[in-house]
Amino acid sequence: MRAFAQILLLSLLVTVLAGCRDQINLEDATLSLMVGIDLSEKNELLYYISSPVFSREAKEKSEEYGIRSSTIRESRMGFDERVTGLTQAGKIQVLVFGKKLLAHPDWFRLLDVVFRDAKFSVNARMAMLDGPLHELFDYKPKDKPRLSIHVTTLIDTANKRNLTVKTRAQELHRQMYEKGMTPSLTELKKEKRAVKVVGTTLLKNNGTYASTIEPRDTILLQTLLYEKQGELSVTIPIKEQNDHKQITKDRISFFIKGVQKKVKTSYQNGRFHFDVHFRLRVSISERMFPYDMQKDYKKMERMISDELQKDYMKLIKKCQEIGVDPFGFGLYARAYEYKEYKKVEDDWAKAFSNATVEIKPDVSIKGNGVVK
Repeated sequence: MRAFAQILLLSLLVTVLAGCRDQINLEDATLSLMVGIDLSEKNELLYYISSPVFSREAKEKSEEYGIRSSTIRESRMGFDERVTGLTQAGKIQVLVFGKKLLAHPDWFRLLDVVFRDAKFSVNARMAMLDGPLHELFDYKPKDKPRLSIHVTTLIDTANKRNLTVKTRAQELHRQMYEKGMTPSLTELKKEKRAVKVVGTTLLKNNGTYASTIEPRDTILLQTLLYEKQGELSVTIPIKEQNDHKQITKDRISFFIKGVQKKVKTSYQNGRFHFDVHFRLRVSISERMFPYDMQKDYKKMERMISDELQKDYMKLIKKCQEIGVDPFGFGLYARAYEYKEYKKVEDDWAKAFSNATVEIKPDVSIKGNGVVK
């Protein structure tokens, strides 16, 4: 009798478990794996989705739709009128924004439902397309997987080699409300026959588009943010090209095997000062000119350090001129000069534009490949 009562109680508990009542079969669902938001020429909001098709009879393995709507939640009604299954937002892998949309400071409000509704995925990768979104969602490559999977993998692989950042929805939310740094997104471009990662989009404090940095500069940005993460490969010029008819240029490529970063923060004469000291362990992977590494490797280390310092300072200066701080120097200012930081935290980008930043890379060559 006691065993029967226990089984009955267990059965009652199972029937009221969360997630059992609102189940939906896969063939009855439209999984929105990629979602896009853009503006039309008349400043009308445009919403796009790309979803896989789970049907043996369907010739196309994905479906893409675009509609006009006022909000993300309202757009679901329009998509449900067109797609085969019920639109689901819990599996979104990529959220793409049009460049025109990011020119408006209030665009981030459109994502309210993403963070308010627990069924939405906050792990979606955030990206900006340099161009109208319909070009991306109309793209049907024959030699690639489904569009949504292709774009997701493209962002992930580019980020593994630090060619772009990988900002997820939850991280973008943090960056938008973090006063000590400015947001950054993956930047994509639709070319004639391919979708391409072109670098990183830099946003201002209010979320509007500020500028783009190319993949080479993104590598430098990533080392300032995370030190060593993923694969870091850099190619730099060493000598001036004397013979213009020569097809090979004096370049050297190397892998960064390890990074140690120390940031010294101070406040003097009405401005912040940041002294960044890098210790970089590198391994030479390509050298396009003759050089006696055994005899003059110390000189090579100095040449690489000097060239990297120029690149770092050029990137820092560019960001200061456009009024952004994707590096998070404001976090160091808040940690070590809190009193002075509090005075400027509401306009940190302006304070950073007046700050003094010194980058001092110290390169140590730990490998030269398998040839002399």
